[in-house]
Amino acid sequence: MADLRAPGTYWDRRLFWILGAGAVVRLVFLYALGDLSLWMDEKQYQEIAVNLVEGRGFALDGELTSWRPPLYPFFLATLYTLMSTTDPVVVRAFQAMLSLVTPVVVYLLGRRLYGERVGLGAALLFTFYPSFLFYNNHVLTEVLFTLLLTLTAYWFAGYLDGRRLPLLAASGAALGLAVLTREIFWPIVAVMALLVGHGKPGVSTWAWHSAALLLSFLAVTTPWVIRNTGLQGTFTLIATNGGPVFYAGNYEHTPPDRPWRSHALSPELKVRRFLPANLTEGERQGLAFRKGLEFIRDHRWLSVRRAVIKAANVWGLERAVVGVLLKGGYGHPGRATILTITALIFGFSALTILGGMTGLCFSLFTPGRQMPFHLYFSALIVISTLIPALTSGHPRYHLPLMPFFSVYAAHAWTIRQDVWNGRRSRPFKVAAVVAGLLFAIWTREIFFVEFQRFIQAL
Repeated sequence: MADLRAPGTYWDRRLFWILGAGAVVRLVFLYALGDLSLWMDEKQYQEIAVNLVEGRGFALDGELTSWRPPLYPFFLATLYTLMSTTDPVVVRAFQAMLSLVTPVVVYLLGRRLYGERVGLGAALLFTFYPSFLFYNNHVLTEVLFTLLLTLTAYWFAGYLDGRRLPLLAASGAALGLAVLTREIFWPIVAVMALLVGHGKPGVSTWAWHSAALLLSFLAVTTPWVIRNTGLQGTFTLIATNGGPVFYAGNYEHTPPDRPWRSHALSPELKVRRFLPANLTEGERQGLAFRKGLEFIRDHRWLSVRRAVIKAANVWGLERAVVGVLLKGGYGHPGRATILTITALIFGFSALTILGGMTGLCFSLFTPGRQMPFHLYFSALIVISTLIPALTSGHPRYHLPLMPFFSVYAAHAWTIRQDVWNGRRSRPFKVAAVVAGLLFAIWTREIFFVEFQRFIQAL
């Protein structure tokens, strides 16, 4: 009998029915949302991409920049060049197709970890995940970054299964591309290097394999670091927006419950007022980091309170799409439609995260050859919580982890009887504590932060 966990054994035809239905849904969304106006970050990505197409280089506001990570603007510029247009509908159509690749990788990852049934369930869940159906039509990094992070994980899981060095190198390169899209997860390369040593492969093997991982990662990212450092006149990694974002989340005017809304403050209260204009972006970034750290040092308890709120925001209900909906960014649907879409987005995210946390908890307490991958995903959760807790926590930041939560949620569903029978066990108790924290976060958001604003918008 074929090993269902071995990739490449066969492809279940039900996957193609899922993908076909997903394609139809994406075409409907593209038809309805293909002419959206560009908002905030989208305008910057579009401007940089158009400048690249028209020969002005990686520029913003008429000057060469390091403000944004490079891969997504280059991705846009490539599409525009191939299609001989700079109309964002080209991006939206391509992202609709690209977003169907991620469920395939999710299927393969779920099949590798737990078998065919979990792979199909995870693919089904992620294919129709509501927030991503909307994000496919935004000129933002979510679609590309999520695919690259999922590929990183799948190839790393393959390496952990068979210790094949090409898979580890591919994983490192995919992580490098992900970091060039959004730099938040670069610390995971250190965790991956440690997990390479799981199972005691020997010091020389661990050193060689870790070096291969790091070299493949650096081969992708280093050229841009060299470019940025030369342009900014100071050592600069992937982008220069991290410092101002960190400072905006840690200064006297940071909004208490929605810290990412610092950009909406009046001009005299924004962090740019406190950063001299005669410095390069890289120099301003360094100064912003220092000012933010000084504020944390001088206001320790306030900073701790803010960090807890921002960490909670990361795992809050997915409000970004709902916010655009309430502002009329998707047209002017009726109240019933708004309530239905809101319920679907909140319900899908809550059930997927709860199911995924349950599946992860039971997996972490079950010894097996997949344990290194469970630790890897746990590290992703920690990184995606801690870094935004220091900056400007936003529910959008947990979205790239939803492919993995889909896998673990599908696993929890397949072992639901074991979960119930083990309700006195340690993994069930840990999952219950996590669920309680999440319910507390969501209850606070619904009734004490967002309820009045939501009612007013309706």
